[in-house]
Amino acid sequence: MWLLYLLLPVLFYRVGGATPTPQKLYGEVMSPLFPKPYPNNFERTTVITVPTGYKVKLVFWQFDLEPSEGCLYDYVKISADKKTMGRFCGQLGSPLSNPPGRKEFMSQGNKMLLTFHSDFSNEENGTIMFYKGFLAYYQAVDVDECALQLNSVEEDPPAGCQHLCHNYVGGYFCSCRPGYELQPDGRSCQAECSSELFTEPSGYISSLEYPRPYPPDLRCNYSIRVERGHTLHLQFLEPFEIDDHQQIHCPYDQLQVYVSGRNIGEFCGKQRPERIDAQSNSVDLLFFTDESGDSRGWKLYYTSEVIKCPQPKTLDSFTIIQDLQPQYQYRDYFIATCKKATSLWRGTRHSCPSQLSARMMAHGTVPCPGAGSRTAGSPEACSTGPSITPPERG
Repeated sequence: MWLLYLLLPVLFYRVGGATPTPQKLYGEVMSPLFPKPYPNNFERTTVITVPTGYKVKLVFWQFDLEPSEGCLYDYVKISADKKTMGRFCGQLGSPLSNPPGRKEFMSQGNKMLLTFHSDFSNEENGTIMFYKGFLAYYQAVDVDECALQLNSVEEDPPAGCQHLCHNYVGGYFCSCRPGYELQPDGRSCQAECSSELFTEPSGYISSLEYPRPYPPDLRCNYSIRVERGHTLHLQFLEPFEIDDHQQIHCPYDQLQVYVSGRNIGEFCGKQRPERIDAQSNSVDLLFFTDESGDSRGWKLYYTSEVIKCPQPKTLDSFTIIQDLQPQYQYRDYFIATCKKATSLWRGTRHSCPSQLSARMMAHGTVPCPGAGSRTAGSPEACSTGPSITPPERG
């Protein structure tokens, strides 16, 4: 009977269980009754939880427990991520002690467990001792999921971005390299180059991953469109490497070049194409690959320039071209007048190209128009027209 009475309080105090903390960004954990002495025969596990996307940092500010070798009697045990981070007891400066000091304990996930255990007594050489226990503070620290992914050896790290990972406070997001699209899972990327459009006057275009091997099963379309009146030039760079065959022309992967809808070549192998002067403002590049291969791909630099026009010339001695320039290009202007004319024709400003462009391109000449049935170029058919100042060339 006496043994039963002695066991009842022991059983009562051992019912501690796990105590979760509210999910906050910071807080404190302390021993029972702190700063008064903690009770004997007590055990409780505090589950510290911070919001997802954060990890837990824990630091002890006061620590006073019964010391023992190996911390067998009273102790605080810290664990996180399914691992024990330490077992502590005693106080600073005393023998047989293993206090945590001001060490910072950091979890990898958003949870940390702190277990406090006291045995049935606190005696030292027959003298009852009183220990105040402990006080610890915790706070949420942002998890850099991208750094975890970079350093992880797991096949599926926490972040798991296939291409690019971007960390922010409390979370992360994924993105893809140019030429790829982020998939609905928010992590994986799929090649998408079926409608790439380039409208800048110059720039670089390359196969995906260049100069690393390009992906399989590509159906890419790169379209270059510059302003009307401009012409394109394409220069391929080294290395140029597309899977080929010694006997069959480009049976596996190939790069097709179209100028104004006309196919001017299909390229593969390791010999880069010669410079392409398109004589057009419209070029399309179609790149097809099969399911295998490890070639490095291709890259080109394109430029554009304004179309040059032929030097205007007169067909007769009565036409005058004012301020004749040594070079004309698209959208330049010149003024043509006649020495004498009727009211049917006055000084006229012509653009390059304009209503006279076809004739200029063919002959580079400007006639003095006739009046009625009179012969073009006849002095009686012309009159002196007003001078029209052309805009400055830009």
